Amino acid sequence: MRLIINADDLGRSREVNNAIAELFAEGLITSATLMANAPFLEDAIRKVPAFCRRSLGIHLNITEFRPLTAHPAWRGWLDEQGWFSLEAFRTRPLSSGLKAAIYAEWTAQINRVRAQGLEVSHLDSHHDVHLDLRLFGVLKRVQFQTGLRKVRLAENISVGHPQGWRKNRLWNWALRYFPPIAITTSGFTTFATFLEAARQERLPYASLEVMVHPGHPNFSKEISLLKEPWRQTLSLPLQLISYCDL
Repeated sequence: MRLIINADDLGRSREVNNAIAELFAEGLITSATLMANAPFLEDAIRKVPAFCRRSLGIHLNITEFRPLTAHPAWRGWLDEQGWFSLEAFRTRPLSSGLKAAIYAEWTAQINRVRAQGLEVSHLDSHHDVHLDLRLFGVLKRVQFQTGLRKVRLAENISVGHPQGWRKNRLWNWALRYFPPIAITTSGFTTFATFLEAARQERLPYASLEVMVHPGHPNFSKEISLLKEPWRQTLSLPLQLISYCDL
């Protein structure tokens, strides 16, 4: 099985940037995604050359920090600091004007990273907003406009049977084939879930992406698992790859 280990939130803080750079240097991750509107993007970019042979994607963001774009539809949607709000995204309707603003913002985020001379390999998103059915058309338009065909799936691996798993499989099918422009792995989950499923030999996938969150106190256990000799505990043959290898 071909395995991508992607670190989310690059650029969010110096702690996150340093933790991701360290894991790249140790060969424990193969990919990362940049938050282009985050306050420590420049700090992250200074650390990129050390692992530029790996895949570097965009962590599309409309739930935290200031937008890169000025759009009339943001009025009343941003908080009092002028920042994106996860609560607003979850509770307020997405009008056609807001969808147009989100399309412009996501495109600007991609262009900001490309303007630094960096090659963007793939797309995922902060708080999984690109998986929201309301934004399916926006995501597809962004893919067509930017030429970025590689994109993260909705989570489709579990050791249990959570509600909504059938919906995720349907969304993933639509992502790949409606229209057929998206290039994805066969599966996607968290690193901890991957380890548990792999030890139960329940991973019939040709390729798989797992996400980790270095530098976040709430995910310290996840990173501890990553730093353990976990490959030696699995009977599953693995090849570590990046999104560039898909």
